[in-house]
Amino acid sequence: MTPKTREDFMPDVGGFLDNMSGDIVDVTFELASGKYADQVMSGGGSAKPPVMMKLTIEAPDLERPAEQSYSIGSSEVWDIAADGKSVTGAKNPDRKSFRKGSSGWTLVEAMITAAGDGDFDKGQDFFIKRDAYMTEAKFYEGTSWHWATREITYNIGDKVIKSNPPLPEKLLGTAGSAASAAEAEDTTALDLVIVELAIGKTEMELKKAAIQNPEIKANSKYLQGVVSGKKIKELEGNGLLTKDGSGKYA
Repeated sequence: MTPKTREDFMPDVGGFLDNMSGDIVDVTFELASGKYADQVMSGGGSAKPPVMMKLTIEAPDLERPAEQSYSIGSSEVWDIAADGKSVTGAKNPDRKSFRKGSSGWTLVEAMITAAGDGDFDKGQDFFIKRDAYMTEAKFYEGTSWHWATREITYNIGDKVIKSNPPLPEKLLGTAGSAASAAEAEDTTALDLVIVELAIGKTEMELKKAAIQNPEIKANSKYLQGVVSGKKIKELEGNGLLTKDGSGKYA
């Protein structure tokens, strides 16, 4: 029996998206509510609640999509538009960037850096090609990342707040980008790899196995289709994947 130490009885400091892959499938902008809004306003940060950018993320390690919110600033600064799919500057309608130091900017900075494999300029070029501002939901939606929690600090009035949000570490692919030559080829062979991997596994176990498979990983667009579940539903629909009574693929 392994000897126990005091560290064995400490809480897990990791987040729900710590060291795992996940797709951003939906983004909405909304006003903060509850304790966080009260904390911001009572701390002197603003007389109005902050605007939050809420990401819905699907990950093979999670049983259901997860939601994670990032503050982009006060509702004195931002107006929510297009039914929550974008924001505009309340005083300057041409404003297209979040304030440095906000958790929203920290997310965007991490995304740009990860998209450029550590090269911020290269990452900016990736998002220029996506033709969307960070103030629009489509800037984020349809992208797939490897996530890890990171401690960040930000100010609310005269208070310094610490948190450990999940942030992107590596870009895995995009749903809407043009496929590379390798991704444009017939995917029948990859379908057969998925069918073989699936035997005896649940859908979640299949997604985990796909992420680790070298052939699947080499085609980022195909991998994203598996992780999001779209490719799996397609293969189930045409009869290539079938489940037994226990919910596992046979």
